[in-house]
Amino acid sequence: MSYSIATSTYQTNTNTFFRPVEKTIWNYANGGTWTPDSAGETTLTMGGSGTSGIVRFASDSGENFAVVLGVHNYARWCDIVTDIPTTQTATTLQPLYYAANSAQSAQRQKQLAACSATAKNGRTVNVSYTVASGNNLKANIVIG
Repeated sequence: MSYSIATSTYQTNTNTFFRPVEKTIWNYANGGTWTPDSAGETTLTMGGSGTSGIVRFASDSGENFAVVLGVHNYARWCDIVTDIPTTQTATTLQPLYYAANSAQSAQRQKQLAACSATAKNGRTVNVSYTVASGNNLKANIVIG
């Protein structure tokens, strides 16, 4: 049974501009795809439960963070990673969510419908599922 997560991205602070720079999919349950961005919206489509996708954002001032969205045991989940070192990418972060006993795996297993994070510089990032059940999910990403 496939799942989709349609995302809308909002930026509430105009002191820098964020854009998606990388998107990944965990290759499980037939993997998935990201649709092209259009007007701040993009959709993650996954072949089934047990997989996820990451979109990494970067700003024109050098800030970056990643939003992780997925379905685990037939329920949605999310996480946010701020202050990503230049040695890491979404591709290197993704396996951590499936590594035994990792903090990221524990976050996946919480199956949260909303999460938030604050970067070292005080920037906030929030993710909230506006449609949190079923196979056609929706989530808002709000960058403060």
